[in-house]
Amino acid sequence: MNDNRKEVIIVIIELSQMKRFFMMDMGIGTLSYYLVKMINGNIIIDLIGSTIITEGVKRVYKGMNNKEKKQSNKFQDIDFENT
Repeated sequence: MNDNRKEVIIVIIELSQMKRFFMMDMGIGTLSYYLVKMINGNIIIDLIGSTIITEGVKRVYKGMNNKEKKQSNKFQDIDFENT
């Protein structure tokens, strides 16, 4: 028997995630590329530098969000009614 079923994968992306991608990767990547290009001038070093800067900014942004979530969870754990 030959089973010819085709699978369809549907991916749902939130609009806020798309906006964050365009802002972070494209905006900051372009700005950092031209910044490094003004300083250096070698295209390979410019590309590597802009990639490093963009990834660094994303990690800092992600770290800031994680700290905010941890602090908000601390306040949720406190039972104010019984104190």
